Amino acid sequence: MKKQVKNVMIVSLSSGTIGESFVKHEVDIGIRRLESFGLTVRFSKHALMGRKYLDEHPEKRAEDMIEAFRDPDVDMILCAIGGDDTYRLLPYLFENGELAAAVRDK
Repeated sequence: MKKQVKNVMIVSLSSGTIGESFVKHEVDIGIRRLESFGLTVRFSKHALMGRKYLDEHPEKRAEDMIEAFRDPDVDMILCAIGGDDTYRLLPYLFENGELAAAVRDK
């Protein structure tokens, strides 16, 4: 039986653009559209920290991904933006086994 998706967590795994003021109106539109489908939307802890912060802290982006899988209330993980910087998360995701455990438990 399919589980109904109700709660969405948005993560930013590459660029921190969604945390910049010049795209706030686009983020707001996206949230409204998701909510129009009856979804509850929230952002991961660091998703809105901006480009500079997320560029300097790939480990925080990885923490957000792991936390999204760990959270029992999260039905869907939505990546706000992907890109060529996502590869920098690999050591933080795969070298400690936390992601595998979180995904397995989900």
